[in-house]
Amino acid sequence: MFRKLLPKETVYFENFRQMVQNLSEMADLTLKLFSSEVIDKTIILDIKPIEKRCDDITKKTFNRLNQTFITPFDREDIFNLIKKLDDIGDILYAAVIRIELFNRKQKIKYADEIAAIIVKQLDALEIAIQDLKVKHINECKAVKTLETEADSVYHRAIRELFIEEKDAIELIKKKEILSLLEDASDKCQSAANVILAIFIKNA
Repeated sequence: MFRKLLPKETVYFENFRQMVQNLSEMADLTLKLFSSEVIDKTIILDIKPIEKRCDDITKKTFNRLNQTFITPFDREDIFNLIKKLDDIGDILYAAVIRIELFNRKQKIKYADEIAAIIVKQLDALEIAIQDLKVKHINECKAVKTLETEADSVYHRAIRELFIEEKDAIELIKKKEILSLLEDASDKCQSAANVILAIFIKNA
């Protein structure tokens, strides 16, 4: 019983690493999905189990937090970090599943550019999260810079969409998918902000 009260740093860190690795795999497949001129919906079948793995890691982390009194750093930060990471997976999956729900067959302009930025953000987060005792501040700043880039691409995409798309239903569908991808990029920044807060608190 006493063992459960002791800090298990490696377990939490391993959960974070596994989560980001899964998210990176999901982002790579999302980019592949949105990059093809003719959408290959079989890719969605590869993404679904990865999102489930992310949910399982989140649940295990929450359960561990409830079972231990001593944690390697602030309990709230552990909760916030795993939750922000889980949010990235949920939103990416929401964007992907819209392809299926809306029966999209053709590429959505700029979706691949935003997805490519998310891939880069997760690459930076993967480095930052390898060891939270090492302050990878530059990687966290890179995530923010990339989010600004994604925001710029999103605004350009929406501006052109409202000019070029004459079908109101198609406009709504495309905008929703683009908005979800941009939101996933925002969540990457949110995760980076939590990591920066951990660095500051444990300086």
